[in-house]
Amino acid sequence: MDADIAQQMKGRTMILTILTPAYNRGGYSKIYDSLENQSRKDFEWLIVDDGSTDDTEQVVREMQAEATFPIHYIHKENGGKHTALNVGISAIKSELTFIVDS
Repeated sequence: MDADIAQQMKGRTMILTILTPAYNRGGYSKIYDSLENQSRKDFEWLIVDDGSTDDTEQVVREMQAEATFPIHYIHKENGGKHTALNVGISAIKSELTFIVDS
């Protein structure tokens, strides 16, 4: 895990983490739009990028800049969905987790 991401995720007190494993999914608009439309914002979105070769990171960075809730991004070497989930789960500090595929 990137040291900056690990530092950002330390000490969080969110109740819910929405975990999304992703590979070459630069178009997150449906998930992002749905999360933006929630009336409560006491959650965070953790996206674990499983080695994408498209513009996924750029799209996530743009969403982070405008989101009304925290979005965390981890990029890892490609290893399959199960490895992306394992990385994400190891980074989560919230009480509850909800996995939403990209």
